Amino acid sequence: MPDIGLQLYTLRDDLKADFEGTIRAVAQMGYEYIETTGFMGEHSPTVKQLLRETGLRIAGLGFDLPTLETQPDAVTDACKEWNAHYAVTFWIDEAQRQSADDWKRIAERFNRIGESLATGGVPFLYHLHGYEFTKYDGKRAIDILMENTDPRYFHLEPDTYWVEYGGVDARAFCEQYAERIRALHLKDYSSKPEMHDIEVGEGAIDMRGILRLALQHGWRWLIIEQERYLRTPIESAARCLQNVQRILQELRSEL
Repeated sequence: MPDIGLQLYTLRDDLKADFEGTIRAVAQMGYEYIETTGFMGEHSPTVKQLLRETGLRIAGLGFDLPTLETQPDAVTDACKEWNAHYAVTFWIDEAQRQSADDWKRIAERFNRIGESLATGGVPFLYHLHGYEFTKYDGKRAIDILMENTDPRYFHLEPDTYWVEYGGVDARAFCEQYAERIRALHLKDYSSKPEMHDIEVGEGAIDMRGILRLALQHGWRWLIIEQERYLRTPIESAARCLQNVQRILQELRSEL
């Protein structure tokens, strides 16, 4: 079975109000992993203690591109210190992605980053945000990126919501690049065109089909994330986990 984590951005306001209590709540919901950002900074001692006490572990750590390019050794060291299984970047500045040639240059940068991190045993992932489906000279940016990156050093973390926001069926996209996926952000929405977030498995995205692919292809990391809510963020995070666990159990009995 895949390992299920929570992207802590889901609980960003709760963390600001009560960092320790919120982390404990994540563990009490039944999550075993979290995905978070950077070097932890001021929260580092608190996080270490909470991980020891709750049994939570870190799936992956997020870093911006300048940090990944200029401090690969520090990124590798941070991942090892926290026992994180991958490093991921979440955004490419708009000014750097205006043409097909820009995306080829991004691919070169990603290859260099991935090779640097690989020397320390850390996989490098990229989280999609929807703009990757813009076409340049008739070809989608994501396809340019994938054609020009080395599968040894670069992997995907698609976000199901943002793939669909980009106008593409999330299940079909995940199937297209199944061999390049190492982690998956599970995020759902109620309906188009407003696309308001809803708990994973209760919206318009074919989550059952996507989770079937996860089982078939052995994707290890399923990371739940929600940015807007109809319930409280804590309630939404718990409900998302319950839904994903239920669907996975049902699929296992079918396969």
